[in-house]
Amino acid sequence: MKKMDITAKVFYILSIVILVGFTAIVILEATGVLTLTDAPFVCGFLAATGLYCPGCGGTHAVVELARGHFFKSFLAHPFVIYIVACSVVDFVIYTVCLIRKKGFPKFKMIFVYIGIGILFAQWIAKNIWLLAQ
Repeated sequence: MKKMDITAKVFYILSIVILVGFTAIVILEATGVLTLTDAPFVCGFLAATGLYCPGCGGTHAVVELARGHFFKSFLAHPFVIYIVACSVVDFVIYTVCLIRKKGFPKFKMIFVYIGIGILFAQWIAKNIWLLAQ
């Protein structure tokens, strides 16, 4: 059996952490143990520069995704949905490989670059929209 490279191991573990954390948020919110709120949060970057930071909207996107509002989550911060989707795919692929004791596919860094592109594209778009107002 071909071994999993270190990058694939790191991203597999990150996928598990992201999926367990997100699942816990969804379950706790659905049972009423945790109440997700969209309370205003003052971003230090926004307060200092008047511009959105690359992460602005991320918390709102997680809240909307946990409530099952995929489109609202995407509008708030598309990177969140991308990360959750990549985590699901990564988890399924590597778990199936572990169960079948087959060789592991090599991790493709293109997915990281796509994520970085999404992160910065939304950051630039939000600030263009902010400055155009």
